[in-house]
Amino acid sequence: MASITNIYSLKPFKTQWRVHVRILKVWKQYLNGVETLEMVVVDDMNQTMHVSLKKEYIKKHENVSEEGLSKIITNFQVAHNGGKFRTTPHVCKIQFASTTSIRPAEDIDPNILGLNFVKFSDIHEGKLNPDFLIDVVGQIVSIGEVEILNVNKKQTKRLTMEIRDTENVRLNCVLWGPYASNLESLATNTTEAVFVVVLRFSKLRLYQGVWSVGNCYNCSTVLTNPDIPEVLAFKEKLPADGVTLSYTHPNQLTIVSSISVRDDFFLHSPRRTISEIIAASEVGKCVTMATIMSIDTEFGWYYMSCKTCSKKVFPHDMDAMREKYPGRPFKKQLWKCGKCNTDVEEVIPAFMLTFRVMDNTGETKFLLFDKLAMEVVNQTASQLTQSVDEIQDPDVLPMSLSNICGKTYLFKVAIESSNIVFNSDTYKVMKIVTQSDLVKEFSEISVSQNTIEAKHEEHVLTSLTTEAPLLLEDDYEDVKTPSSKRKSNDSEEIGNDSGELSVASKKTKNDFKNGDDAKHTVMKPVKKEKTDD
Repeated sequence: MASITNIYSLKPFKTQWRVHVRILKVWKQYLNGVETLEMVVVDDMNQTMHVSLKKEYIKKHENVSEEGLSKIITNFQVAHNGGKFRTTPHVCKIQFASTTSIRPAEDIDPNILGLNFVKFSDIHEGKLNPDFLIDVVGQIVSIGEVEILNVNKKQTKRLTMEIRDTENVRLNCVLWGPYASNLESLATNTTEAVFVVVLRFSKLRLYQGVWSVGNCYNCSTVLTNPDIPEVLAFKEKLPADGVTLSYTHPNQLTIVSSISVRDDFFLHSPRRTISEIIAASEVGKCVTMATIMSIDTEFGWYYMSCKTCSKKVFPHDMDAMREKYPGRPFKKQLWKCGKCNTDVEEVIPAFMLTFRVMDNTGETKFLLFDKLAMEVVNQTASQLTQSVDEIQDPDVLPMSLSNICGKTYLFKVAIESSNIVFNSDTYKVMKIVTQSDLVKEFSEISVSQNTIEAKHEEHVLTSLTTEAPLLLEDDYEDVKTPSSKRKSNDSEEIGNDSGELSVASKKTKNDFKNGDDAKHTVMKPVKKEKTDD
C-alpha cells in the first residue's frame, strides 16, 4: 500500500498516489455544456489543491464527497493546473480516474483551512495575478441594498459593500446571486459591533482603474464572523477608531449622531459640486446644492411595500393561486414579502423618486426613498396614488411631484462602491434640506469661498507678472511664453502651485504702441561679450 504523500509533493509522473485530506469546498461546474464536479482540499500541513471529477465519475463519488469531511484518496492522476480562476497556487491538480477510491479517514483539525489572506494594498497596487482566486478578510464598514439586475437576460441579485483591513485600507466587494441576499440578511440581523467577513476563493476585478473583489460563480465561500484563530487575530489588530457597520439603504438607515442638520451640512460634511461627485474615486458622503430639473420615471415613482416591514413586495398571480388552492377563498390580492418570508395582504405605496439634478458644473441623478421623499412632497405616496396597486403609467405624475421641478435644495449623498466600480450615475440621498434660509446661506458661503479663491489666484498672477516680465522682441506677435500656450488674444492660462488655472488679461499689440510702454518694449535684450582683462 502506498504511503501518505503531502499535497505539494504530488507530481504527474505516476497515478499510485495516496493523500489524506479534508474537503473544503464542493461544487458542480458546467463549462461549454460539460458537467464536472470540482473540489478544493487541504492536508494536515495546511496545503491546498484543486480536485476535478469528470461526469462519468460523479455518480460514483458524489455522495461521499461532502464538505468538511476528511478522506483518503488513492490512485489518481496529477495534471497541470492552468487557466483562469485557479482556486489554489499549486501548479498541479488531482484528476479522478476509473480506479480512484475515496474512503473515510481520521479527522484533520477543523481549524486547518489553508487560508492565505492577501493585503488590500497589494490588490490596489496590482501586485496579484487575477488568474488566481484569493482569500480576503475584512471588516464591513458600509453595505448597500440588494439590487436586482438583468444579466444575460436573467434577473440576478447584486450587493456592494466596503471592507477594510488592519491597516485601514478600504476595498470594494461585490457579491452576486444567493451570496448577496444571504450576506445582507446576516448583516441586517447581526448584534456584533464589529462585523467581519471572510471571502474564500474570491475573484479580482479591475474596472475603470479601480480594483475590487467578488464571488466567482458558485465556487466561492463567504464566512461571517467565524470563530477561527485567523479572524480572532484580525479583530485584535483592527484600528481602535470605533468604526462599525453602517447601511446605505433606507430601510436600515439609523441616525447615531446628535449633530444638528445645519452643523451636518455646514461644518461636518465635505462640500462637493456635481462634477466632483461624479469624478470621486473613493466611497464616502458629501453635501451639495443642486436644482431639480425633472423626475426620471424609468423605474416609476413609487413601489408597493409591506405594511409591517416597509420592504418591497411582489404580487402573486392570483389565477395561478386559485388553481393551486381551489378550495381556498382569496378576497384580496396577495403579495410576497421576502423580508417577512410570507404572503401578505396589507400593502402600501412607498416613494422611490429619482431626481435629475444639476448645478453649474454638471448633471446627475439623486435617489430618494419614502421618508426623505415625504420631506420634499409633504404628502405620503398613499395620498397621491389613492391606490393599492402597482403603478400603471409612470409618466403620469401628480401635480405635487411636477411642482418640485425647478427647486433648489441641499442634499447629503452617499458615493457608493457601485458608483465607482460600475460607474452608476445614481446617488442615494441620505439627508435633504428644503428650508430656503439654509439653502440661501449655503449658497452665499459657496460664493464667498469662490471669491476668496479668485482673489488668491489674482494675487498669484500679479506676483508672477511682476517678478518675471516677458522679454519682448520687435515683432509683438512672437512673444514667447515657455510655460503655456496662448489660446486667444484676450486671455492666457498660467499654472499655479495648486495645479489650478488662473485667467489674466493680456496686453495686445495695439496696447504696447501707446504711452511709455512702447519706448521700452521695442528694445531687444543685448548680449554682453566677454572682455579681456
